Amino acid sequence: MRRRFFRGFSAQIDLKDSELYVKNEKERDVLFSVNPFRESRPGLSEEGEEGERPPEWLELAGDLAWTATFSSVTSNTCVTEPSGVWNYAVLFCLTWHLWATQTTYDIRYYTNDWWHHLLFACQLSVYSILAALSGSFNVSWQVNPDATEVFKGNVTELTGNTMDANQEYLIKKSFRGINFMLFISRMLLLAQYIRVLWYRKRSKQFWSWQFLLTPLAILFAGGIFLGCYIMMKEDPNSKTVAITQLILWGVAVLSQAIAGAFTPEDGHRVLKNEGAMAPRLSSLTVIILGEGLNAICGTLSNSMNALGLHKTMVGQSLTMLIILYFIWLLYFDGFKIHYAPSKILEELWLCLHFPLHLSLILLLEGIKNVFIYVNVVESFSRLAQEFDKVMGKYSPSTGFPEHPTLEKLLQVLNISWKQETIKLQDAITADLADPTGGSVNVNGQIWRWWGTVIHSVILLYNDQQTDPEAEHNFEEFQLSSDAALANDFKDPDSPILARFYDIYFDKMAYTGHWIIPVSGTLILCMAIINTVQRWPRNRFAWGYSLSRFIIGATLILIGGITMSLPTIAIGYGVGVIVDRSILFLSVRSIRNTESLSRANFAYSSVEKGDYDPATGVDLAQLSHLPYGQERPHRSDSASAGKYAQEPMGSSASLYIAGGEEEKLHQESSDHLPYKP
Repeated sequence: MRRRFFRGFSAQIDLKDSELYVKNEKERDVLFSVNPFRESRPGLSEEGEEGERPPEWLELAGDLAWTATFSSVTSNTCVTEPSGVWNYAVLFCLTWHLWATQTTYDIRYYTNDWWHHLLFACQLSVYSILAALSGSFNVSWQVNPDATEVFKGNVTELTGNTMDANQEYLIKKSFRGINFMLFISRMLLLAQYIRVLWYRKRSKQFWSWQFLLTPLAILFAGGIFLGCYIMMKEDPNSKTVAITQLILWGVAVLSQAIAGAFTPEDGHRVLKNEGAMAPRLSSLTVIILGEGLNAICGTLSNSMNALGLHKTMVGQSLTMLIILYFIWLLYFDGFKIHYAPSKILEELWLCLHFPLHLSLILLLEGIKNVFIYVNVVESFSRLAQEFDKVMGKYSPSTGFPEHPTLEKLLQVLNISWKQETIKLQDAITADLADPTGGSVNVNGQIWRWWGTVIHSVILLYNDQQTDPEAEHNFEEFQLSSDAALANDFKDPDSPILARFYDIYFDKMAYTGHWIIPVSGTLILCMAIINTVQRWPRNRFAWGYSLSRFIIGATLILIGGITMSLPTIAIGYGVGVIVDRSILFLSVRSIRNTESLSRANFAYSSVEKGDYDPATGVDLAQLSHLPYGQERPHRSDSASAGKYAQEPMGSSASLYIAGGEEEKLHQESSDHLPYKP
């Protein structure tokens, strides 16, 4: 054993025993550049030539790199106000089009060589820098000054000017950096297409001027991004420049999509890499769902660590999981094909995935925010209910009573109710000399303490993410006098307390205003994508698309009425049930059609005189029999009984009326109308 082990240090490769090892070594030994087109060589047919598909790890790495970029965009851009939604939509469009154009190239012209490995590393760098620059991205710059205004609070004028200057510097740097990275990305992709054109000419492949459309569109888009970079550098404070930049971004993205639609396809077996876009889009959708699920799980973890599980939290959690499951079923279990019927429809089908992915991300983000909002409201309700019980038993002589339930609820906030009662009582005692009176002091101190608890709960559920204006208002609330807080305690609107918690509540509840319409847009996009991918040619295929159209339109129409997550779950659940019902009817129709087709085939075989090898029967000799009605003549030597031909079978065997098959004697075969 030991000799055999050390013998391997000097042994040569055995081609027979190391077949997989040899194949792996050859695959790893790549050239600097490989022709993406198949070349006809003597002795090697096109069918026998191996392809150059991208390694699975490379495709996955590219999708994950892009996903990391948009995940960073999500964390840096809060979609809790209108400007945040627009910022996210625009930046998502720019980064998504980078992925789409690069993937369109990869599924056709990628070859496993160092040229593409190096350019892939460059694209990863572009994605990483874009993610880093997304923090200060704001499309409202100079377009809507109110959306970019920095909250200053009570700072001095000089400090306020410094804050404005810093905000301006960060936004300008973000715009210039993003434009330059987009330009670099286009130049990298252009270099790849130029290389393909060179190989096309060298290999004498099919040529058309339309093959220049995509490279020219990429060059045009790169020029636009470079021009936007120069404009933002020369005159960044101009409203005209800001609006022009947004328009030019749209032109750059649209021009590449149009060029891709009119670029002709290479013939069959011309390219070594004949991939499909559908699997890549499916992988990307799975990754987006995974990112959304990860964010939701993080929120659920924070909620469980807050005030513990309760019925509302359990119900909302199950609803979120059901929604994710229904989205998965509606997208992946629906009707799909790998190739579109035309190049234009294929490009349209690809572009339609942009609103689908955008609405999916916004829906997942909205579900998370609505979940936080509902649980914060429920937590406040539980705390207020227990605190009311405490206040009902309070008296100046005995103080605040012990309350085990409230002690347990406040524990997650690192607050001890016993300790808080001591602090409250000391504060009230210290204020007894205040001429405003004891009741004012008690109400003021209690209201100040309650505001602190509300603030702590909000930050706990929001993962300690703060808002500058809300925090400033909270500090003013804490510094208010006992008399002001006592009046605020008696006022039903509580204006002093509401100044800080209304800001947080509005941010948490904002997504609830559009979460239902976004969920309808998502399923509507699925319906359009299915229709574009393959035009329905029967009532069942139309049923899939029309049911999703109806459900999507219904959710959009009722979107302004409710923000309830169960509404989305019910809508998607109806879609799944309708899909399965149509599938059941469709499969039954297919089976009936197949049965009828087999029966017609058997009858037509009789008419043509085909020979059935399964039974050795020459069916041509049965042609004089009316199908399923006449009986074959009985043999004189055969035992008595009625004979009938099996109506649907193709074996042409004879059966006794009782149902048992009778063996015909060889000697009686001459009396039958056929010879077995």
